[in-house]
Amino acid sequence: MSDQNLVSCEQDHELNTVLAHFKKRQTVANREIVRQACRSWKADIAYKPHNRESFYRYLSDKGVLTQLESA
Repeated sequence: MSDQNLVSCEQDHELNTVLAHFKKRQTVANREIVRQACRSWKADIAYKPHNRESFYRYLSDKGVLTQLESA
């Protein structure tokens, strides 16, 4: 699997990439929401393989996107 298909829960630049993908503000609060969602996603076997595509689907399915402030 290519590195660009992976998502790091701890790297701010990775979280900013996720936020930019969904046109959300790159704020500390938004990053923390995505960071918590990322940790939950990695523990959820229903979303394997744990790649960027499944993380984006997880955010949408779990309603996380509605909690984020838009850009």
